[in-house]
Parts: sequence; C-alpha cells; structure tokens
Amino acid sequence: MPLALADAYDSRLSAVERENQSRWKLTWPELKLLFIASTGFFIDAYDLFNINLVVVILNFVVNGKLSGTIANAALQGGVLKAAANIGCVVGQVTFGLAGDVFGRKAVYGIEMMVTTVATILIISGPLSLGTGLFTYITVFRAIMGIGIGGDYPMSASVVADRANLRRRGTMVTFIFAMQGWGSLVGGIIFIILLKIYQPAVGEHHHTGQLNSLWRIYTGLIIIPGVITIVQRLMMKESTRMLGVQAIREDPTLITKGHIKGIHLEDEKVVPVADGSDKEGSLEEPATPAPAPEHVSNLAATKAAKARAWRDARDYFSEWRHLKILIGTTMSWFLLDIIFYGISLNQSIFIAALGLANSKDPWEFLWQQGVANVIIAVGGFLPGYYVTLFTIEFLGRKKIQIMGLTMNAIIFAVMAGKYNALKLNSSGLIACFIFLQFFFNFGANATTFVIPAEVFPTRVRGFAHGLSAASGKCGAIIASLAVSIMSTNVGPQNVLWLFCGIAIVAIPFTFLIPETKDRDADVVDLEERRAAAGVHGDKNVD
Repeated sequence: MPLALADAYDSRLSAVERENQSRWKLTWPELKLLFIASTGFFIDAYDLFNINLVVVILNFVVNGKLSGTIANAALQGGVLKAAANIGCVVGQVTFGLAGDVFGRKAVYGIEMMVTTVATILIISGPLSLGTGLFTYITVFRAIMGIGIGGDYPMSASVVADRANLRRRGTMVTFIFAMQGWGSLVGGIIFIILLKIYQPAVGEHHHTGQLNSLWRIYTGLIIIPGVITIVQRLMMKESTRMLGVQAIREDPTLITKGHIKGIHLEDEKVVPVADGSDKEGSLEEPATPAPAPEHVSNLAATKAAKARAWRDARDYFSEWRHLKILIGTTMSWFLLDIIFYGISLNQSIFIAALGLANSKDPWEFLWQQGVANVIIAVGGFLPGYYVTLFTIEFLGRKKIQIMGLTMNAIIFAVMAGKYNALKLNSSGLIACFIFLQFFFNFGANATTFVIPAEVFPTRVRGFAHGLSAASGKCGAIIASLAVSIMSTNVGPQNVLWLFCGIAIVAIPFTFLIPETKDRDADVVDLEERRAAAGVHGDKNVD
C-alpha cells in the first residue's frame, strides 16, 4: 500500500495508533476501556458456566436426585443448559449488525441491560412450579443469552476499534480472558456458599435450603452488571466508527483516502474551518449546495443508513472476503462443540469418572465445586494468559492450529485410557487441566480475537457476531447432545468424537490471513479505491 495513503487513513481513523509507547504501557483511557469491556465478559462467563453447578442443585431440589442429568426435563436438561446459548445466537447477530449500522455508542450498554433484567427474573422463579421451574428458567436464560450474545461483537468491536495495532491482540485477549475469571470466581463463590450452608444442609440435612443457595449464587452477578451498564452508556463513539460514518455520508471520500471536512484528534470530532494541512492532507472546503441545510442533512443521513445496511451484503459478496468469514465461522462452530461439550457437561464427566460420587447432597455438591475450581485454576486461567503474553509474537493462526492439535491429542488420550483414568483421579484432573489449558492457549481465545481484527470496522460487528453465533450453534449442539450421548453411547465414545472434531477444525484456520499487525481498515480502503479506479503503487494482499 502507498505509504501516503496509509498515513492519511491512519491520521483520520486511528489517531491512537500513532503512539510509540510500549505494548505493555497502557494509557488511562485504554485501562478504562478494558475495565468496561472485560467486566461484561466476567459477568457473561459467570452466567454461562454457573448453570453447570446450578443444574445439579435444581435436580436435587425439584427431583431429589444427585446428578447433572435431569431425567424429567427436556432432553435430560440439555435444553436448560443450551437456553443461554440459543439466546446468544440471536443477540450476537442482532447487536453486531446494529453496532455497525447505528454506531457502537447507540447500542453499547443495552445488551447488559437485557442480561441483568433476565437474571433478576431467573432468580424470581417460584419453586411451586415444580418441574415447570425448569421451563421457566429455560425461557429467561434464553432471554439472558440475547444480552450475553450481544456482548461478544460489541465489546470485541469497541476494543478493536480503539486499540493500537501493536497491542490490539493483547487487549482483545485480555477482555476475553475475563471468562476464565468469571468461571473461577463462580466456582469459588459456589464453594463459599456451600460452606456457609454446611451446618443446615450438611449437618442437619435441611436440603430445602439449597433452593435459596442457587438463587443467591446466580443473583450476585447483578451488582457488577448495573455498574457496567452505567459506564457503557457514558462511552463516546470511537474515531474509526466516526470515520466509517463520514464515508457513508460522503462516499467520494473513498477516492481521496481521507475524511472530508473533519479533523479527528484524541477521539473528538473537530470541525475544520479551512483547507489547512493538519496531520495529513484535508479536503479543500466544498462549495455548499443551494438546497436548505436541514433538507440536505436529512437526505445525507437517510442515504448513509441505506449504505450501512448494504455494507455487509456488498462486502461478503466477494469470495476473498467470504472465504475468511467461512474460516472464522466454521472454526468457531467446531471449536465450541468440543469446548462447551466439556464445559457445560463437566459435572457429568466428573461424576462418570468417579471424582464426585458421594450420596450425601452437600458432599456431592462440594466435590463438584472443588473439581471445577481446580480445573479453572490449573488450566482455564493459565491458558488465557499464556495467549495474552504470546499472541503478538506467535501470531493468531499458529496458536489456533497448535491448540486444536493438542486438544485432539488429549481427547484421544482420555478416550483411549478411559478405564484407567476412572481408577486414577489425579490423572483425570491432569487431563482436564491440560485440555482447558490448550482450549484457552488455543482456539477458544483466537476464534474470538481473529474476527475482531480481520474484518474492517464497517462490517466488524456483524462479522464477529455471525462468527460467534456459529460458535454458539456448536455449543447448542453440545448442550443438547452430549448429555444424551454420554448416557446412550458412553462418555468414552463422546471423547473420541471430540477428538475427530478438533482435527476437522484445523483446515478452516488456513482460510484466514494472519491478523498480527494487519489493519483491516487500510486494506479495505485500498480495495475500495482500486474498485473505484484509483490505484496506488500496489494492491494490498
């Protein structure tokens, strides 16, 4: 790409990327941005993964059975586990597209409102419904999932829009790594609550009090949710999104490589009174049309919205862009089958392999909680942070391919040595820890990061949302099928299936370009200029 064009685009859409600071020296606005976005993922993970433990409590409270499989609920409780992910599919596509069309500021925060309100309604479900409580919770977890799903494309886009290229992968990984903390803190809170309830439940066998335990456990996350909503509603629009909106209002700017009539500095829009050169060439003042200003503005706004709706359709009508979308959607789809197949049904595998086999309600729940915390501490969190510290050096594709390969190997070991592992709890825990480690130092992290980087700002929300929704479709399949399959064909065969899926996911990664140091907006601008007949020194690959 011609250097002048890159500089012009950079000076208009990404002023923050001109900073020459260390990758680890974040500015206060960057730290604040990470706090706002990552808190949402902490909440999302807490809400998504706590169902693994809540289902065990609900099954005992309603049915009197100590199991992660609910025999009298739809598909043995799989629908209840899948409900949030079903809602996620809707939220990811809807909020992602809305963020591209209306801007991040107009949408960011609404998704957390949906999550918070739905959580309040979930913990309000009356026990008098009996087995109908499963249906009640399923419905509102689906609504909660719409909000959680919306957080994926919105938080990814909000951070990627603003991040310095040199640390963009690090920042996007940081917010996604909060899933690990959400899972860990959720497990720790579960254990603390169990300890508080031990005298009543464990010693005096007042098991009815477990009904209040799961409600407190689920509802605690409402507090940070409300704080996050306020912070998100106060955020300003990003410089890159302002640039996209300017081009939509005046498409002729594509042929000039810069924004007409505005100077973007420090995330603020400053009107330019003349054609003076400030940080790159600006367009000479245009002669105003004789039409009334409000009529002209109205027509321009209407035309801009129409272009915004068409952006994704036009962009992905080209094979060079569509093949990348196929790569991001399919790799995330296959990854989430195995990731959520293990994560949402971990209690089933833990019990099947003998780690939680007590007949005492309190002791059984304690064993489940401790096993989940050990796995989170040993594999979940370390995997995320190894990715965070290496992603800018190794690149995204290498980490994704390596992670999927290691997952396949570990699944093969767990399936091949299944009977031996049933007799060796330490070996089983080690396998689960390594499995979670290479999920998160691998495809679970990179499938989130890559769509936030590989697509330009104008379609980033939709493309990320669609990729994430594909992943959640995989999670839904896992939620509905794994509990049934583990009963009918056995956990060992399910593990062999997961091994095969991890292998099949690898080729789709090769459809995606490496996004390390790649500015998709600059690439997109050059492609659009070439299509308009304006050629630089060379085309961008």
